[in-house]
Amino acid sequence: MTSTSPLEEKKLTRRLALGVMSIGFGQSAFIVLVPLVMARLGLTTFDLGLAVAAGTLAFLIGAPFWGSAGNRVGHGRMIRLLGLAMLAAQLLLVIQLAAGPTTYAIATAGLILSRLIYGFAAAGVMPAAQAWLAGTVEAGRRQAAFGFMSAGLNFGRLAGSVAGAAAAIAAPLTVALFMLAPLMLWLTPKGAAKVRTDASTGTTGLSPFDKRILPFLLIGACMTAGFGQVQIMLGPLLQSKLGLDAAQATAATGAALALVAVTMITVQTLVLPRLRWSERSGILAGTGLVVAGMAGLAIASNYGVGALALVATGFGTALATPAYTAWLARRVDPHEQGAAAGWLSSAHIVGQTAGALMGGSAFQLAAELPLLGCAGLALAAAAIAAALDRRGGTQG
Repeated sequence: MTSTSPLEEKKLTRRLALGVMSIGFGQSAFIVLVPLVMARLGLTTFDLGLAVAAGTLAFLIGAPFWGSAGNRVGHGRMIRLLGLAMLAAQLLLVIQLAAGPTTYAIATAGLILSRLIYGFAAAGVMPAAQAWLAGTVEAGRRQAAFGFMSAGLNFGRLAGSVAGAAAAIAAPLTVALFMLAPLMLWLTPKGAAKVRTDASTGTTGLSPFDKRILPFLLIGACMTAGFGQVQIMLGPLLQSKLGLDAAQATAATGAALALVAVTMITVQTLVLPRLRWSERSGILAGTGLVVAGMAGLAIASNYGVGALALVATGFGTALATPAYTAWLARRVDPHEQGAAAGWLSSAHIVGQTAGALMGGSAFQLAAELPLLGCAGLALAAAAIAAALDRRGGTQG
């Protein structure tokens, strides 16, 4: 691991957090801009879903690929190059929006190409940043460092939602911010030495089924699938429990998700740096709070109880995610950090996709079933963490 002072570690963590804000901003802003994209390009929800699916597939492939490539290219240089590729993808979409309706084939192909490029490039940012931190930050401070970077991602999502909502007043400004957001990746430092490898280590061919990382991929998939169920069905759940109409449920869902985001940002920037506990403790405490949050949502009959339950859920997720990310970093060698982080990013995407599918199906059977599913998956993540050997395969 590179020898650096705590002050240098903090500076690097903050600059990486500022950079990854662009990922969260792009995610949220695109979701809010969907109606505008459909209207300007004359596309249907099926066309949009096809483009999003293409971007998701590109992300799944890109995350482990770029994670390994960072060792050879250098993390700082690669993050900046990925930012330029993301900028090109956003520019392609903005050019389409400015041109207005064209033929169906051109509009569809252009949107799919834009999401493919963006998804493939964006997939490499978090793995590269996580590998950079893992190789720079002292092991005992990694939970706080990873948490701060996650806070940057969440703050970007929150800012993207606000900017997207402002499109009703100033659509050109929102679109411009959406296009230029990848340039924030150029706020990251230029440096980051390439990871040296020798004949015995090679470049890295880390498998997702490697016993050192598989438990953490399963934990990540469980956590994201669990919350994904609740996130996708939160609006219908609020309608069912509180008797809201569609407009009221939409507003309440937006406020609820913003509350979760603010909670996570607060925990990851103010609480985590003051905690001095193990990664296992972070996972167990986090999953316990998620289960408590789901129980609270199940019995909630008013906004106050529901808000407290969501705060508990956000608090728990903010504790657990940096904990299993830091624990994963302990279990692999320096030249494998990027690949491990890439596989974890892919596991998160798989979990989010599975959660959306499971949540919709579960809600049709019973309104509270997605809550039970989320709690069950959190308990499964806790069980995996509790069963892990404290001594097995850890690295500093």
